[in-house]
Formats: sequence, structure tokens, C-alpha cells
Amino acid sequence: MKTNSVSRIHVYGDWDADGFVSTALLVYSQEKLGQYPLKTNAIIFKKPIEPEKFRYIFNDLNKQIDLLVFLDIPFTDSIGRILGIIKNHFSVKHIMYVDHHLSTFNNRELLLKNVDTLIVDTSKPTCKIIHDILVENNLNIQSRLKAFVDVITYMDTGRRIPSNYMKLFDLIKSFSKALNITRDPDLWIRIVDWLVEPIAVSQSDLVESVKRIVDKYEREMNDLALDLAITSVKIGDFKFIDARSKWRRRGASALASKLAGILKSHIILWIDTRKDYTILIIKASSGKAYKLGEYLVKEKIAIDSTGHPNLAIVKIPRSVSKEELLETLHKVIYYL
Repeated sequence: MKTNSVSRIHVYGDWDADGFVSTALLVYSQEKLGQYPLKTNAIIFKKPIEPEKFRYIFNDLNKQIDLLVFLDIPFTDSIGRILGIIKNHFSVKHIMYVDHHLSTFNNRELLLKNVDTLIVDTSKPTCKIIHDILVENNLNIQSRLKAFVDVITYMDTGRRIPSNYMKLFDLIKSFSKALNITRDPDLWIRIVDWLVEPIAVSQSDLVESVKRIVDKYEREMNDLALDLAITSVKIGDFKFIDARSKWRRRGASALASKLAGILKSHIILWIDTRKDYTILIIKASSGKAYKLGEYLVKEKIAIDSTGHPNLAIVKIPRSVSKEELLETLHKVIYYL
């Protein structure tokens, strides 16, 4: 039932295209339609987030919150613990978690201990999950926002992008790259706000600023990818590249994609971090990336593995040597 009260909703979405479009859908349906997720007037606080910085949401929970929403965030053990703290020690009436990642699907029982509404479907991107919920509730979605959902669904399922969607596809890629490079929350919010508007407002300033960021980044990445490609080592039908001394920035997934294009192969990219672990970016089709990540965890050479069927992010302890890692990769790739 719709009331005249004003509720407080906090929405946290992933940095990527699925995350900001999912957030835009939810903000649109709440702010413009007043129908979902709550049938009431609401003040919405929105912010990008990633699993490794999940704990920082404590700083935003200093008031009573009617609904706390997480969109497109892959489950990790630390997220489970933090949700338990929020559930038991903060003034949050209802927690909602919507996602499509396999790690979330595999930990549904753990999540249900600390969230009130859990919606997980690995067959479609998170924005499509939200879109379908709105359609089921007979809510009209503005056509431009729906087109963004269509393109991301094509991207997520690996289907060919129709020609009439190519300009939108290029725009989504530019937005995603700029956010991956800068991790600028204000840019993320600007993109969400622009998507929410029923009638497209001028995007020239937004697109130009994004273009400058991406062009500079692309030049640097192309040069590095070519240099790294010649150092690759063949392991089964994968190519292994040790980029620990070359790459400690964001955007390693894009670098892995660039290497896959150059080498025409599945990719295992090893990069350094400022944490107490290094990371493997595994890019492979037919679900091989996620399977390889899970095998590495089972072999106890990896701390954990998250991501999608075709793109896995695997944490490797610093104590693991290159020789140990290569030996284990040779062993587990045999079983894929």
C-alpha cells in the first residue's frame, strides 16, 4: 500500500555497466514511479561499491534506513560477515540483495541468514533481473533505459550486438572503461542520474570527459599489451602472462581482454596488488575461467575466486612462487 511517509533507501551498485544500469533502473522505478522497491515516497542515497571495500559502508549507516539494497555485488566471505554485523547492530529495517554471480548463487544459504530479500539468477545480468521484476509488476520502463538493459544482456550472454545497438554498445564500453580507470564515484553517480532521466538530457560534457580518459588509457594499454604478449607461456589451451612488475593499476580485466585479442587464446594474467596477495585474471570461454579458479582454490594455492563463468578473479597468496603456480596450473588445466 502506498503511503505519504518518506522512506530512506541506500542503494549500492557495482562499478561496472551492469551495476550502474541496475542502480539506474531501481532509482527510476522508485523516484519516477514511486512503486519499487517501496510503494512510498523515498529519499535515495546511491553509491558504487566493490567487495574489497564493502566494510566502508559502515560510514554511511549513521541514520535509520528503511531499505538497504545491494546490486550486482559478487559474494565473498567478508561480505557475509559484514552483512551479519549490519543485520545485528545497525538500524536497518530491510536488506535486499540482487545479483547474478556464481559466488552469490553458491552461497545463498549463508546470505539468507543476514538479508531479508535475496534474488539471484545466474542466467541473466543483474539489470535484466531488475528489469523483469518491474515488468512483472506492470511498471513502464522508459525506452532509453530499456535499451541499455538489452545491450548489457547481449554482452553478458555473449550474443552478437544488433547493428541498431552498436552506438549504445560503444557508449556503454566507454562509460565502463572510464569508471574502471578512475574509480570516480561522482562520475558513476552522473551516469546513473543521466540514465534515470526519462528524456535524454545533453550528454556532451559527460561523453567528452569520458572520451579523454579512455583515449589516454587505451594508448597506454595497447603498448603494454603488445610488450606483454611476447612474454606469454603456453599452458594447455591457455596463455600465461606474468605482469606483476608491469601492472599495478585498475583495469586488469581490460588488459586481459586486450591480450586475448592479440594472442587469440584463453588468458591467465598474473598481476600485483598493494595487498598481501597477488591476482590472477582468467579469461576463457565455455565457463572454463570460473572452473579453473575453483580448481585453484581446491588445490589450496588460491585464497578465493570470484567473477563470471568466462572471467575469474583469483587471489593468490604472496607466499606462492611462480614455479608453484605454474606447476599447479599445468596440473589443473588438464582436468578442464
